[in-house]
Amino acid sequence: MLDGEVREKFKEFQAKTEKYEDLDIDEVRFEKKSLDKISLITMGQSPKGKYLNKRNKGIPFFQGKTDYGSIYLNKPTTWTLKSKKEAKINDILISLRAPAGCVNIANIDLSIGRGLASIRCNQNINLLYIFNFLKNNEMKISSENENGGFFSSMNKDYLYAIQIPIPKPLNKKYTSFKIQEAIVEFLEYSFEVQNEIKERIDKRYDIFKRLRKALIPSTFHRDYVKVSFGKYAKEKGIDFSIMDVEFEIKRIHSDNKDDLICKKRMGFTPKTNSLGDINWFSVKDLGEVNGLTINNPNSRKKTTMTLIKKSVDKNNTGKSEKLIPIKKNDILISFKLTVGVVKIYNSDKLLYCNEAIDILTVKNKIYSKYVAYNCMIEYPKYGTKTNNGITLNDDDKKKIKIFIPKPLGNYTSYEIQKIIADFIEDMDNKIQVEIDKMDKGYKALERLRTAYLARTFTLIDWGVK
Repeated sequence: MLDGEVREKFKEFQAKTEKYEDLDIDEVRFEKKSLDKISLITMGQSPKGKYLNKRNKGIPFFQGKTDYGSIYLNKPTTWTLKSKKEAKINDILISLRAPAGCVNIANIDLSIGRGLASIRCNQNINLLYIFNFLKNNEMKISSENENGGFFSSMNKDYLYAIQIPIPKPLNKKYTSFKIQEAIVEFLEYSFEVQNEIKERIDKRYDIFKRLRKALIPSTFHRDYVKVSFGKYAKEKGIDFSIMDVEFEIKRIHSDNKDDLICKKRMGFTPKTNSLGDINWFSVKDLGEVNGLTINNPNSRKKTTMTLIKKSVDKNNTGKSEKLIPIKKNDILISFKLTVGVVKIYNSDKLLYCNEAIDILTVKNKIYSKYVAYNCMIEYPKYGTKTNNGITLNDDDKKKIKIFIPKPLGNYTSYEIQKIIADFIEDMDNKIQVEIDKMDKGYKALERLRTAYLARTFTLIDWGVK
């Protein structure tokens, strides 16, 4: 019989929906049947590579779980002109490897490769009942088919012998199929309530994502954050309004030295060495670190001092520049492909980066974090389109504006820079707190969904006669 808690939840479902009111769920019993006895199973077989294409020629071809959706298949990306094994719409697809056991429902007719098998339910078997059972057992099937390899792999014998709990008929009205249908509707009702909660979280999540995206530009526009800055200023004992602040435009790259707030240089690409002990950052390394600072200098690629040239002549001018490692508090900014990834280096360990990253060493009385926030909104504004994406050249970098606050009352420019940067960080932290709450909500809903499936299909009491 069904788990006691599930039976109680089912009765709540009956009372709230007025469905299946005369079905006595306490009387329902189950028997085990192997998958091959309740369905037609087709093992996939792949055509030769020369018959595959990406041009929508032939029948859609699926090799494995790569193009799975949450329940139904995503749009096909590959087609074949010569199909060997096929699945029909509303067949269940189950992956046979990498990993084994993942399920989806076919929403089109398709060709299946050897990484998939199709399950076509018999007439008296409910498609979604079997799908939900297999969905609940994905991890179990995968773990039971780990054959010492990197990925699990399931054979035909295992698949055919999977045991499915099928409800026994209760009376003429409540046949096995009708009870399966009732259990599916009960699960869908439970999931619908969870989906409504998820939709509310989604809307709130979207609001906070837009708030985060607008935070830095809004701060530099001032009037958009005057209320929130006013509250922050009151909490921190700051006696000026953001609207009182005036800015002068400075540069990170300019022919006029008086405009410069930093020394700018580019990274370079040394020869790498698997045994090297000197870290070398790429833009990808920067992008994988959360927050504004990068504290751990470990990166994928390393080099050694012997492989780093002491100087480099980037433009073959005959004049060499000395290669200087990145120092603590230097600002690192990507200016190729993914433009505007910004981090502040916060370690004393030796580190270099590649030529897609600018290194800014700010002058005295300039606050690194303030300039970093400023660069986040300025770098993506400029650039030249190339075959490899957007790239900022030196002329583009001359256009970048750094809004340096003028002294105000008893506050120096540096103090105001720090206050504004701290305000942005404080607001961002508050946004992150809300996002973390929503992430916990998503995880709780996923656990709840998993629990419903597990209690329905795993905790069946086989001992009741």
